[in-house]
Amino acid sequence: ASVLVGCAAVGFLVGALMGAASGEDGSGGVDGPEVVATTAGPWDGPVTPVTVTVVDASCQSDSSRDASGAEVTYEAAFAVDAQPDSAWRCPGDGAGETLVLDLGGPVRVAELGLVPGYAKTDPTDNTDRYAENRRLTAVRWRFDDDTTIEQQLDPDAELRDLQTMRIPVTTTQRIAMEIISSSDAPRDTVAVSDLLVSAA
Repeated sequence: ASVLVGCAAVGFLVGALMGAASGEDGSGGVDGPEVVATTAGPWDGPVTPVTVTVVDASCQSDSSRDASGAEVTYEAAFAVDAQPDSAWRCPGDGAGETLVLDLGGPVRVAELGLVPGYAKTDPTDNTDRYAENRRLTAVRWRFDDDTTIEQQLDPDAELRDLQTMRIPVTTTQRIAMEIISSSDAPRDTVAVSDLLVSAA
């Protein structure tokens, strides 16, 4: 079951919300957790950003050089360093690649967002890295109870802002962000320059 919710900045699909584990240990046995659909709406109260640590990444581009010859690296931690001109970057279109985030303890998550590309302008020759690399067009967020939410993103090369969405409050300690799709671009790489998780 799913609920489609739209908003001005992004659209998103709320899929199989509020999973309830049927086994005592939370595994739900062989058949996995029982899933109960809900029509709970997105949180509309105040939110507070949460400190996020990247604990796993399925890919990472090799280091490169900018126009001045300085080395540039693309560690997963750069996706959560609040510096849009640094980024986690991976080769290819990114489909199926993931970042796993740890929030340091259970958090009532109410808002998610990211800058879906490499939001950097080369300081030496002014090359626009955001337009040069692919931009993400859709991602899937997965929580501890296997609940998933899909976020649609605007790949416009002129739009480098953080693209956020409110969600029904979901308590979780870890979140996996999976890339679903990305735009075409001159350079066959995907990137996330910044990522946000906020609590209710």
